[in-house]
Formats: sequence, structure tokens, C-alpha cells
Amino acid sequence: MRPTAQGRQLALRATRALQFLAAADRHHTRSVALAWHGSPLALGVTERHLQVLQALAEAGSEGRAAGQLGVSQPAVHQSLQQLEHMAAASLFIRTRSGLRLDEAGEALLLACQLALAELRQASEEWPEPGPALQGQLVIGTLPFSTTMLLAPAVELLLTQQPEVRVVVIDGTFDALVARLRHAELDCIVGALRSQPPAAELTQEVLFEDGLAVMARAGHPLLTQPGLDWPAVRSAQWVMPMPNTPAELAFAQMVQAAGLLPPAPQVRANSALMMQAMLCGSDRLALMSPRQVAREMAAGLLAELPLPVQHASRKIGILWRSDYLPTPAAARWQSIVRQLGETLSSQTLT
Repeated sequence: MRPTAQGRQLALRATRALQFLAAADRHHTRSVALAWHGSPLALGVTERHLQVLQALAEAGSEGRAAGQLGVSQPAVHQSLQQLEHMAAASLFIRTRSGLRLDEAGEALLLACQLALAELRQASEEWPEPGPALQGQLVIGTLPFSTTMLLAPAVELLLTQQPEVRVVVIDGTFDALVARLRHAELDCIVGALRSQPPAAELTQEVLFEDGLAVMARAGHPLLTQPGLDWPAVRSAQWVMPMPNTPAELAFAQMVQAAGLLPPAPQVRANSALMMQAMLCGSDRLALMSPRQVAREMAAGLLAELPLPVQHASRKIGILWRSDYLPTPAAARWQSIVRQLGETLSSQTLT
């Protein structure tokens, strides 16, 4: 017997899933990797064990986990004992408030989630008959990236491959990174940090984006002759969130202009919220002209003619380093790279 092309691909996904489990097996030392076929954990774990681990991590007690799964508490306890035996490690710390994962438990839960993601992706590589790509993409999005990159990329993908399902989840950088590491997201799109936030993640710069001082159309400063930075010394701002590339750019801008940092009276993590506050007040904000191009064209927002000095933000995509894309995800990668090249060739405002 020889495997077909689909058989080889399924074997590859299954091997990757089992190897994730073997990496969490404490039978091996940290200096020596264990092949899956030599791992008691990879060879012995069942779907029931994975369900019990997940339920215990969420519920924090064997009784509540049993209720979630619809089984008895002794059955949950027995599955946990079997799992700890196969992993050669305790997995939970017992406290007065309940169970919580220890270091080995966290590692095993992550390995289980990565393994299950591989199997989900394997099923998506066995489509119904026909040329169309299928499957689901779950994309995390950071603020100030949806208009100029993410929305056009999703629309182009669905135009080419209407059978693909796309889920877009927005959130803070740290929250999305946690979901990406646990294979709950396929990728994150938005402003990148100087370095990937974890060793197992890889980031790819698609283009660089400049920022400008934005205000509502009709703002008094727009008609002030010879507008300069001293004229905005007393202005109120909608400031970016702490520890973000936008906040770093804001600090660089204020320092280069010789101004004292304004009091952080209002911070916003939403482009829509920032736009609404600008349109309804005389506040200013540091924003990407690309991001608000439609609002500027509609006469809602305008750019103040002030020089803004800051390091340009790098907009790109964040993946798991070991991520093996499905055909639909590979098409998505190609599309975002193509759009990134187009945006990169445009002159920064």
C-alpha cells in the first residue's frame, strides 16, 4: 500500500499533532526531544483525557468538571490520574479555592490545543468534491489595521474563494497573542512590536505606516494662519493605549515638538471611538491618514498641517512559527502579502 497525496498530508498532520503531545511528555529531559512513537503520553492519550484536562482547567474542581462533561466525579478523577501517569508529572495544584494548572499542566494544555488544531486543519484539507477551497480562518485584529488592510484582504479572499469562512476577532495585543499561542487564532494582523512577543511566534512586516495629527473638519486650528506646535500646547487629546506602537510614536512626536506630555485624560483602543470623539469635540489625535481616508474624503476629519516626527509603525502579520497553513490559509497569506506590497509602494503621508 502506498499513500495518496491526501493520505500523506493527513499523516503529516497526525504526526505533527502527536509530536506536540510528545513535547509535553515529562519522560524526556529538556535537552533531548522525544519522538512521538517513544512517548507514553502521545501513544496513550485519548479524546476523553483531553476533554477532562480542558474541563478541569476551566472549572477548577473535579465536581464541576464532571458536571460539565456529564460524567461522575470518580470518572474525572480516574482520567486525571491516567493523564498524570502518562505525562509523568502532576498537572494541577490543589488550593482551598480549587484546582489550578501547574507548569507541567500549562504545557500539556497548550500541547493539547495545538494537537487538536492540527486535527481540525486536517479535516479542512479534505474538502467536498470541487475546485473551491474550504475551511475556516480565525484572524485576530489589532486597532487601526482593519480599514486599510484587513477588510480589503478578507473581501478579496471571499471573492476568490466564497466557500471559505472567516471569523475576525479584535482585542488587545496581549489577549490576542495568548489566543494565537493556544491555536485559537490563525494569525494576528496589525501594528507589530519591535520583536515577536514569544519565541514560538514569527512576525512579518507588510508595510510601514506614518501618523498625523487629526481633528474634526471645521476645527478652529485648521483656519489658524501659520499653525505651529506652540499653538496646540493647550489642546486636549485622545491618546493611544499604553505600551503600544502608537503611544511610542505619540511620545516621540511630543518630545520632538518640545511639548510637555499631556495628561492622559482620555485613552482609546478603538479607531471608531477615536473618530467619534474627534467629530464631537475639539480634541486632537495621532492617527494614520490611511486609516481615516474615507472620513477625510467625506469631510468629517482633517489633518492639521503640523510636522510629525516619529518612527513609522510597522504593520504586519503574526504567526506561530510552527504553523502549517491549510490551502485556504495559504491563499490568505498570499493575498495579505500582495496588498502589503501595494500599500508599501504608496508614499507615506
